[in-house]
Amino acid sequence: MIVLGAPPDGRETVVHTRDFVRPQWQAGELMLMATPYRAAGIAPCEVPDPTPCRAGQH
Repeated sequence: MIVLGAPPDGRETVVHTRDFVRPQWQAGELMLMATPYRAAGIAPCEVPDPTPCRAGQH
């Protein structure tokens, strides 16, 4: 797991998936990009329901 914007967390770190993860293959390993989440734990960088590009534009 790669945690952006924070020091690496230990194996006991809580991962808040929000029912959505999309790990990627990097150097032969399956990696999840994560970021600090609220007061404790980490969460995937990608959100389950992103705003589409050009939303609201015609």
